[in-house]
Amino acid sequence: MSHDKIKAAARERMARTGESYAAARREVIREFDRAGNQAPPPPPPATAPAAGDFLRFAISYDGMDPISRWADARMGGGPAGGRVEVDAAELRLRMADFKVDVPRACVRAVTRSALQTKGTYGVHSTRRGVWLANGSAHGLVEITIDPPAFTDRGLSTFFRRAKVNGLIVSLADPDGFIAAVGAGR
Repeated sequence: MSHDKIKAAARERMARTGESYAAARREVIREFDRAGNQAPPPPPPATAPAAGDFLRFAISYDGMDPISRWADARMGGGPAGGRVEVDAAELRLRMADFKVDVPRACVRAVTRSALQTKGTYGVHSTRRGVWLANGSAHGLVEITIDPPAFTDRGLSTFFRRAKVNGLIVSLADPDGFIAAVGAGR
């Protein structure tokens, strides 16, 4: 199995299980070896989470420099803490000190984003009420929210509750996220 296929399978497992990249990669290689060195089976199709269950999608950090990644991890984010959780009632984004909970009924659209981030990483407002939360320029997903949600108070929002009309998030498994959120709408 090539390095690229191992990396893709590990990222998919990481998004599905919430494991760290290293743990997911080790398990992918073990499964590959147990299967007699054949390609791993495709992941099961994403479905809407049942009541009480949630799906966790890892934020992609493949473009962030080590110092920014360390600082993000110190504030509760980074590859171990940055995530989007989806359940039957709510979508929750956590990246460093940026936290927003969006009722599923307020999610109007979920699509791939064509935004060019131009080397910026972290969490910041791009335009009125639309927030970019990324550790990579790849796997960007745009979530349209109406009526708007509000963030928790934190450093990213200058300790104010900020309005959120939309989110653009870099995900390790953007297609799985789109399918999971779309299945519940």
